Amino acid sequence: AGYRVTQATASRDLEEIGAVRGSAGYQLPNSTEASLSRVLSNENLILSVEASGNLAVVRTPPGGAQLLASNLDRSELNSIIGTIAGDDTVVVISKSSSGGSTLAAAIKNYAKKGR
Repeated sequence: AGYRVTQATASRDLEEIGAVRGSAGYQLPNSTEASLSRVLSNENLILSVEASGNLAVVRTPPGGAQLLASNLDRSELNSIIGTIAGDDTVVVISKSSSGGSTLAAAIKNYAKKGR
């Protein structure tokens, strides 16, 4: 539309309105829940999950980490203290000092269910 904004502003605004990045660019979902289900299940946002100690490290396609981290932070996974997201990697921190493996399994299950 001719507006000049920084990449950070555009990314933040797209996340705020629930836009989902897919192979055809950004799309607006019909609902947040439907969007998350489509992203996690159909577009394979989670490429791999590995555990170590109290951490789970999740790999995503480029640009997918912040979307996934935000959704994990708002999820019903009670074993998560928080997340740290880069571009294509999310570090998920477990409440339990040895809960990384359990957390990794819970994240994989979360992705299969699409919520």
